Amino acid sequence: MLTVIAEILTNSEHSLKTVMGSFKAIQTTVLQETGCHGYDVYVDSTADAVINSFMQSKVPYSLVMYEQWETMQHLEAHMQTEHMQAHFEAVKDLVLGVNIRILEKGI
Repeated sequence: MLTVIAEILTNSEHSLKTVMGSFKAIQTTVLQETGCHGYDVYVDSTADAVINSFMQSKVPYSLVMYEQWETMQHLEAHMQTEHMQAHFEAVKDLVLGVNIRILEKGI
């Protein structure tokens, strides 16, 4: 099982909401893909707890994708789907950068 964590930096609050909306629009389809075991979007917590002030590194206008895929082949097939290609095209001018981690269980 692979866990994919992708931090996506956008250029404004409007861009962030648009990119999140694009992911939401394809989420159900992605979850039906063979080998997909999870596909979720996260943003920084807005909780004002004291602990946040020194533990959390907030990144403005960013979101984090948390995905789980059975194998690298499933992930690669996902990236080539029509809906992902359409998503990439729809958000290409809104994304400043992407940092992707593909993780396997270490223990």
